Amino acid sequence: MSEDGTSRQEVDLYYHRGQERFIRIGSAQDLEKRFVVLNARLRNVPGTELGDTARYQYTYELTEEEQSQSTLAEYMVRLVDQTSHQKTWVGRYDWMILPSSIRTLIGPKTDIPQGVNMDRANAAIQRWYGEYSLPADVYAVPKGTDLEPVARQNQLDEKSPVFLRNGYIVVNFNIESLRNGDTDAPHLQYIHAPLMNQWQMEGFQRSPVDHEGSTWPIQDGDVVFYHANRSSRNDFQSQVPH
Repeated sequence: MSEDGTSRQEVDLYYHRGQERFIRIGSAQDLEKRFVVLNARLRNVPGTELGDTARYQYTYELTEEEQSQSTLAEYMVRLVDQTSHQKTWVGRYDWMILPSSIRTLIGPKTDIPQGVNMDRANAAIQRWYGEYSLPADVYAVPKGTDLEPVARQNQLDEKSPVFLRNGYIVVNFNIESLRNGDTDAPHLQYIHAPLMNQWQMEGFQRSPVDHEGSTWPIQDGDVVFYHANRSSRNDFQSQVPH
């Protein structure tokens, strides 16, 4: 997206990995895996959420044989203190799947109608945790650009004019819910839902106004904006005391 938000185009993104140079995100060479730790220190997941989730899993999701291997208290301690600190693979730079292992249950615990199971009510509302980022150094070109001719001319490096540097890289999310991990048949979709657009139902603003009073025309699902000419490495500086 241009600096003033008046124009946008699809782009391909490239990054480096070790000695491998200019790997296109989404290509066969893009093997970078992304992980999420549910109970990471800065995520501040409430212990009650983890405990409620562990109780539900033990009661309704474990087999009798699995239940016989530990008590409910032992299972809850193991999930809160061990399992929730483990890495969960959630996908790659161009797609993500949030599995139930990084989900917690946050349904009501009071004012539950008579005859409604408390655990079922608690499981009726869920919170799904995830995180996303692009590589610290990422290089954008208009979608479909072939970098091979530039490389053959020995002109392909981080400063090559082929790369777009002004404006913003916009990450657009297409959110879908899946049943049994079937990615070919989404159960629910945010944009293509048969009866409604969930982005609009949840108050997504297509023309937000920034602190300077400028209006930004954006599309449903535009979630993250990166400065095309900056990097997270700019947030840190090295200094040597003398």
